[in-house]
Amino acid sequence: MITPKNILSHELIGLSATIITSRQSTILGLSGTIIFETKNMLTLRTSAGPKNISKLSAEKMKVLLPSSACFIRGQSLIGRPEDRAARTH
Repeated sequence: MITPKNILSHELIGLSATIITSRQSTILGLSGTIIFETKNMLTLRTSAGPKNISKLSAEKMKVLLPSSACFIRGQSLIGRPEDRAARTH
């Protein structure tokens, strides 16, 4: 089960996310569903269409989990998803 403690070792695709803090004002407050993830990028499905977001530029994100919500630094997500899961165990 995905929880705030183990979110970094889980798949993020399908979760809702909102950018809370960013140096780029164009993505500040952007929210949607994570539909794709690469080493350095997240793709969100928003009401305006898919948006690619650099993990570094998303300084703080709110991610909605099935039972709660948590806040993640974009920097902690850098790396291939499969390597990130191995790194946290």
